[in-house]
Amino acid sequence: MNPELLHKYIDNTATEAQMLEVLEWLDSDPAHRQQLDNLDKILNASVLHGPEIISRASRRKPAVTARKIAGFAAGVAAVFAVGFGLSHWMLQKKVDEWARRTATVEIPAGHYMSMTLQDGTTVWLNSGSQMEYPLVFAGGERRVRLSGEALFEVEYDPAHPFIVETFACDVEVLGTRFDVVADETAGRFSTSLISGSVKVSSRRYPDIQVVLQPNERVLYENGHFSFDVLEDQDNFLWTKGMISIKGVTFKELMDKFEKNFDVRIVVERERMPRIDYNHGKIRISDGIDSALRLLQMASDFTYEKSDDNTVIFIR
Repeated sequence: MNPELLHKYIDNTATEAQMLEVLEWLDSDPAHRQQLDNLDKILNASVLHGPEIISRASRRKPAVTARKIAGFAAGVAAVFAVGFGLSHWMLQKKVDEWARRTATVEIPAGHYMSMTLQDGTTVWLNSGSQMEYPLVFAGGERRVRLSGEALFEVEYDPAHPFIVETFACDVEVLGTRFDVVADETAGRFSTSLISGSVKVSSRRYPDIQVVLQPNERVLYENGHFSFDVLEDQDNFLWTKGMISIKGVTFKELMDKFEKNFDVRIVVERERMPRIDYNHGKIRISDGIDSALRLLQMASDFTYEKSDDNTVIFIR
């Protein structure tokens, strides 16, 4: 494939005929998709936060980068506005084919990532999270599947509701900014609404539905639903690379440290240390040692690390 044509496709400057040529080439051999992904690597890096992020497709389905999806969708929109004839029909058929395919992005421990979906929705994925999404939203709804934590900023489209599917609940929105935590292993789910409006529906009990207003949160834990009001948005500072210690216990903070610093923490004492003050922020990029030293200023504990630095013992 002509490298200049691939550059045009990535930059969304290709004509309708050129787009079709690239799409046919991509479908002809999985190695071609890898070749295009490699070419797009530098441009795609602009949506990543922190060091190397792993983004891979499902083993059964092809991978595609966030930037490429956005560019492809923008090109499709332009073609729909001005395109006619056979090539337009062929491109529509190709879009329908791609709408049936999904990609999966996984964030390793110690990292986080932001990406823009085909419809313009911005997603921040926290450490250890996984999201499956269609390469193109072509139906009546925009649906993604989440495991872990993500913050969404959804483009308003009343005709195409955006739905986040999790193990416990579906979160349906029209246009809003919200955070979803879905930890199936721990049996914990929550949705926090920052702006707009969302409807949360239980997957096990569809009759259980809650409509949230800004600064409200619904939780599912130990088989029960609860509801509370958010006093601030410190819990979402992870999208800026920070951890807030406000309102969290030492155990909860250690859980966050394990996820964000990719370590295992063992507390070797009968009682959990207590955090003496209820405010402060820890910058993740400063590392685990800096985080623990800052925390020692507000809590009575010592720590040691294993020889390979993968386990931390709290004493």
